[in-house]
Amino acid sequence: MQNTANIEQIILNNLRQLPPEKQQEVLDFTEILQQKLTTTKTKTSSPSLKEIAAMPLTQRHQHLAQFIPQTATDFLTNPELTEFSVLDTENWELQHD
Repeated sequence: MQNTANIEQIILNNLRQLPPEKQQEVLDFTEILQQKLTTTKTKTSSPSLKEIAAMPLTQRHQHLAQFIPQTATDFLTNPELTEFSVLDTENWELQHD
């Protein structure tokens, strides 16, 4: 695979050989690619816990709602989260003498 400098140089050399209307097409294409990249980054970036905590309550609930089903499943099936559930069935009150 070629390094970035070589790719840029090849693109520039090829671009210079194109007529102006084709150069405009290349420019349009690169702008579309950049827009897609920006849109993808926006969709995949998640707010930090600090940002979530700073959200208004309704917005926070909307953001976290998508995680509730998986979290509930984890609490029911993940051994690391369920290993102490046996304690729920035992009487842990202290006996007084």
